[in-house]
Amino acid sequence: MSGALVPQSGQALSAFERERLDMVAHTLAGLHEQQALQFFRDYPQLLQACLQNHYPLTASLLATPGVTWDWRALSASRALQWDADLIAQFAAQWDWDILSKNPALPWSRALIEAHAEQWNWQALSSNPALPWSQALLEQHVYRWHWAQLSRNADLPWSADFVHANAHRWDWAALSWNPALPWSEALITQYAERWDWTGLSANPGLPATAALVARFAPFWHWGWLSKNPALPWNAELLSTYAAQWDWQALSAQPRLPWDADLIATHAERWDWRALSANPQLPWSASLLQTWHSHWDFAALYRNPALPWTELLAPLMEAAPASAPPRSPAGLGPWDWDALSENPALPWSAQLLHTWQDLWDWDRLSWNPGLPWDSALLDRFASAWDWSGPSSSAALPWSAELVAAHAEHWDWERLSANPSLPWSADLIAPYAERWNWATLSAQRSLPWSIALYRQFAPHWFAPLVAAQQGLNIHHLGADEITTLLQEKPAPPPA
Repeated sequence: MSGALVPQSGQALSAFERERLDMVAHTLAGLHEQQALQFFRDYPQLLQACLQNHYPLTASLLATPGVTWDWRALSASRALQWDADLIAQFAAQWDWDILSKNPALPWSRALIEAHAEQWNWQALSSNPALPWSQALLEQHVYRWHWAQLSRNADLPWSADFVHANAHRWDWAALSWNPALPWSEALITQYAERWDWTGLSANPGLPATAALVARFAPFWHWGWLSKNPALPWNAELLSTYAAQWDWQALSAQPRLPWDADLIATHAERWDWRALSANPQLPWSASLLQTWHSHWDFAALYRNPALPWTELLAPLMEAAPASAPPRSPAGLGPWDWDALSENPALPWSAQLLHTWQDLWDWDRLSWNPGLPWDSALLDRFASAWDWSGPSSSAALPWSAELVAAHAEHWDWERLSANPSLPWSADLIAPYAERWNWATLSAQRSLPWSIALYRQFAPHWFAPLVAAQQGLNIHHLGADEITTLLQEKPAPPPA
């Protein structure tokens, strides 16, 4: 398009320029329409699948003679031109269980009433898109699945709303729902009805020290110990030291971790859970102080330890064999655990130094390694290539794929969204890809041209499940024509 058609900043288009732009847009739209029409004529097996997943089908299109639709797929569609008439016209065909879950319907009290006998009320009770109100609940009070309603975070929750339905709620389910307007007053009002296990675990609580104290006899202290909403501090821990679940507390990331807190409750901690907790103030000194308490397998997996500081002196001194001693403050080497840990100061030199000691299967899946083509080459015989083939950490390129073509796990490579997908990358390995996996791969640069290029390989239903392939460029008349045509054999 000529630069003359583009106005200078701040200038309005002239009538002539607008007309020219409209002509160009109309021409492009017509070209896209013709390309899409011929494409679906050439590959009719894609037509219905793309329509059912991606096209705003109308009642007239659904009524096309001779077409057998997948009504389960249509019932789940977010793309149909949903309205009350469409739903009523095909009431005998819908899968009402699936339809009841679909948030795209034009939900209203009238629509729900019109098909009261057909809905799956349990599924309907979980649907976030309904026009939830007290009036709606009253309209079908004996049909609703009240346990599902009690879990539904999208209801118009208020203290009055809870009270209005107090005799109907599933109080166990309600207790776990974080969307309620939680307050000390609300909890007090129904203290005898709550499931205190659910309430203790609920992250929506307005947790304060006063709230904990007020209901101390009721809490499930194991679940309360895991709740991130509490105002965790040293005083709270000491006040209820006899009630807490110390194993859960040992894994709790929100405690005010410091050396004094660890020392104060040294006899209560679960040291295995503590050893795995990345939020502790990890240091060589802390490791040394509690050397006899730690669980070393958990420590060796913990990414928060000061690994560079711990390993540097050993790296400097070690020959290419077993290290002479374990890191300061740690117990005997756990090579399986270390091989999984992404936080070590990984380098080709570190891998080489203790090459015979690493667990290479675990290393192969470790995202912390300095992944590149040279590293793959250097230890090619040691890798479990399923790991690198699935990796998002490699610097993927067509050259990298080619350099290690004989090693890749092509099934996992086919599923990897991190590759620089293009037709040029796919073509040289047509006999190696898993085409079913590739057909469902959302990261491919999907287009009509890409589909045509590899048409014999694709699994059409898998492609159509997540790609419309320009079906939206076609109008209702073109869709009707395609549906009524006798399918031609696919192009060679």
